[in-house]
Amino acid sequence: MYLIFYLCEVILDQSNEDINGGEVFSPTVEDNNQDTFLGSEKSPKKNPENLSPNGLKAKGGQYKVLARKYRPQKFEDLLGQETMVQILRNAFSSGRIAHAFMLTGVRGVGKTTTARLLARSLNYKSSEVDEPTIDFSESGDHCQEIMESRHIDVMEMDAASRTGIADIREILDSINYSTSSARYKIYIIDEVHMLSKSAFNGLLKTLEEPPEHVKFIFATTEVHKVPLTILSRCQRFDLRQLNEELMLKLLSKVTEDEGAKINEGSLKLIGRAAEGSARDGLSLLDQAITLSTGNEDFDVSSVRDMLGLSDHARIIDLYNFISTGEIDKALWEIKDQIELGAEPSVIILSLGEIIHEMTRLKVTNDDNDNLFLGPENMARIKELKEKTDVKRLTRLWQMILKADQEVKSSFKPSSALEMVAIRMAYISNLPTPDEIIKSLDDDEISEKKNLDAKTSQKSIEEEKDIRDDKIMSKINSDPRVKKIMEHFPETEVKSFNNMEDSKSESNETE
Repeated sequence: MYLIFYLCEVILDQSNEDINGGEVFSPTVEDNNQDTFLGSEKSPKKNPENLSPNGLKAKGGQYKVLARKYRPQKFEDLLGQETMVQILRNAFSSGRIAHAFMLTGVRGVGKTTTARLLARSLNYKSSEVDEPTIDFSESGDHCQEIMESRHIDVMEMDAASRTGIADIREILDSINYSTSSARYKIYIIDEVHMLSKSAFNGLLKTLEEPPEHVKFIFATTEVHKVPLTILSRCQRFDLRQLNEELMLKLLSKVTEDEGAKINEGSLKLIGRAAEGSARDGLSLLDQAITLSTGNEDFDVSSVRDMLGLSDHARIIDLYNFISTGEIDKALWEIKDQIELGAEPSVIILSLGEIIHEMTRLKVTNDDNDNLFLGPENMARIKELKEKTDVKRLTRLWQMILKADQEVKSSFKPSSALEMVAIRMAYISNLPTPDEIIKSLDDDEISEKKNLDAKTSQKSIEEEKDIRDDKIMSKINSDPRVKKIMEHFPETEVKSFNNMEDSKSESNETE
């Protein structure tokens, strides 16, 4: 029996050894790629063999993607988060450190990285400093393990996969134990909005009054789903998206460090496609660097093709067919694009972008070219905007918003897209609701004026008849008139005007 156990032990030990060098694999090997970000000092470890971008690989033949390679290692590396960094610096210097932090923001702005930097700051200890600080003069005793997410006192939990109260109970059961080596026991819960209601309720009491050696750091992309009772117990930081200037700075620096040759126009295009996400921008830059390797013709159009933005010319054709009422050509264009692999939802999205850009140019007269569309397409859009007005463009935009939902929920998206194009083509030439209302108002005003004119004329005639009757009644009762009538029996006076005529005839006779 003992012999069997001994043999099993030997086999297990041998399975952990590397067959090449006899070294034992460790999941916590030091990451040589995360020694710098955008600092002025260049680390000799970044590209020790001075390899070209296509030859730069980590040990073991595994390439480290740019989003991981250039992960910020200190607070100064966090682009666009100056307000948060200043608040934290003041809080750490004055000792006003909260016991729970809530980090919110869209994808790729640095929530998880900031959480690890916070954990590193709280547990920072070096030969010169032994207190919480956000200014890292050198790598501390716990820094490397924390940034690699392998420190025993800094626990990260993904709430997207561990959502129940049982997972929270594990945390609650462990917080009463003291730390192993660090100053604080820190719990980082990513995507915290995914926790169940019971899990949130289980956190409330501990989150309000945690032990002195415990800190909580939450990260979420949908902060509106987090209960207010949780938010009120945390110090909240909203991480901002990178603007075009900061994104260009990041991409330019990484491109230079990687030794790649990508022009500024291409980097701006990549930055706009990233939509403020540093991780998305670096991932797209990774693709662009790979595409540019050995490609002498690499330029902005190449990046536009890589991003799938090369069909805007045909989208403009589709808009033109719809606006001119050429339904058969519009349907043919839709069918041809779908056969080439375009998704109906993407066609609707691109059509909306064209309408938005046209409306923006219409109201601002901005001559700056849209890098997504390219100079040729921008010239066509500027020409088309002169043939329409803002009211019609606004109505088409409202139809696009509704059509997007119809196409996504339809049993056959291509048919839904065709019906949308037909509806837009018929409605594009119809008057707007404002024009219809104004036309009805004008007709009503004109009719009222005619009616008033007829009524006024009738009233004048009636008043004149009444006046004549009164005058004739008075005249007929006058004896002198009777005497005159005896001399002219053939004359009949019916009105005052008739009497005047009779008087004129009498004067002529005399």
